[in-house]
This record gives sequence, structure tokens and C-alpha cells, in this order.
Amino acid sequence: MHKILPVFTILLGSTLMVQGQTSEVSSNTNTLSSPPPLPSAIYQEATTLSPHLYNGQRYHIYDSRSKDHQFFQIEDWKQGIIEYDGQRFEAIPMLYDIVKDVVVIKYYGRSGLIQLQSERVKNFAFIDHHFVRIEKNEEQEINIPTGFYDLLYNGNTKVLARHVKQRQEQIENNNVNVYFLPKNFFYFQKGGLYYPIHSQKAALDLLSDQKKALKKHLREQRIKFRKDREKALIQMATQYDKLTHP
Repeated sequence: MHKILPVFTILLGSTLMVQGQTSEVSSNTNTLSSPPPLPSAIYQEATTLSPHLYNGQRYHIYDSRSKDHQFFQIEDWKQGIIEYDGQRFEAIPMLYDIVKDVVVIKYYGRSGLIQLQSERVKNFAFIDHHFVRIEKNEEQEINIPTGFYDLLYNGNTKVLARHVKQRQEQIENNNVNVYFLPKNFFYFQKGGLYYPIHSQKAALDLLSDQKKALKKHLREQRIKFRKDREKALIQMATQYDKLTHP
């Protein structure tokens, strides 16, 4: 299994910070191209703001000899888009550790990994998934755990997923083997409130004014909730919005 390079000390100069915002990545060389010359005022502003993306803690690879990995779907670097401290950063090499619920970034041409300060990440796009950060706030009736949620469907009725992995150890042949078991938790956002969805019944009860039509739609599309919960919930929310907001 491919593993990530060891972590070294990260030294990021101000010029590199400007590249993080203004450079495009070459598809052939996978290196950042040099930024165009900037007026001094723009350059000063860029170098003042850019370091915010790179001032997180150093990230260390753990359980490097495990049979699984702690990342969302893949453990290979992929470019993503991050909205951080009100700024948009594109073509950022990244990973998403769903055990610790942190975004990990690096620079091409530099050795070192950083985990972003999660509270500063508003959202990020990664391998065709769009993640948004939601903060638990009982006063505002946001009663789901704080963290990053995969926005699967963004309509009047939203579908979100919380992807996690649980670290487990097993002793095999006098060796301790580490496994990361994935789990997914699904939610509807309806009327500004979040509802955990553990079953098809729970989803239909929440959308009860179109219950019969939604059950018919799932049958016609031959979608089984138990086999593919994500697809079923997306179809239910999409069809519900079509019926209630034509």
C-alpha cells in the first residue's frame, strides 16, 4: 500500500504564500508556476493574509503500518479548494483525515504536512465532494455534532453525511494490527433544522406530506434503501423538492 512521505520541518517563505493563492498547477509537471509580478501594495496584502492557511499544527502520519488508512476514500494527494478565513484557495494538495476530522495540506516542492485549524475552514471541495463545517449551537437549534459534513444534495431539503472512521486494534499471530472501520451518518436539513436519518421510515416520516409519492418513486427507480442509503436519500430529497417546490 502506498504510504505518504515522512514529515519534515515546514519553512514557508512569503513568496510561496503568494504562489498558494495566485499560481496555477501544471498538469504535466505537478509544480506550482511562478506568480506574475505584483504591485507592492497587493504583494504586502497577499503575504499578510496567505500565512493564515499555513499556520496550523504539524501533522504526523500515525499507524503507518496499518492495513487500512485514516483518510476519506483515498490516501493519495488530490488537489482541492478551501475557503479559509474568508479566503478561497485553489489547487491545494490535500487529504481529509476522518478519524481526527482535520484537513491536511502540503506544498509541492516542500516537505512537510500541516493540519488546518478546523474552526477556520468554512468549506472545502475534494474528490468531487463538497464539505461544509457545521458548529453545534443549541440556542440556534443546531443539535448535530460539530464537524465537517458532506453536502450530498443542496436543495430546499438538504442531504448531508458525516463520514467517520473508528480505529480498532486486533491481535493476530502475536502482532497488533490496526484497522479503521468506516461509518456514515446521514442527515436531512429541512426548515432550517437538522434531522438524523437512521432508516427509510425516519426519512419518510419527516417528509410525510409526500410519503406515498416518494415510496412510489423509489420503487420506480428500483432503489433499495438498505443497499444504498446515500442514493436513496438524495433521490427522496430531490423528488420531494420537485413535488413541493415545482
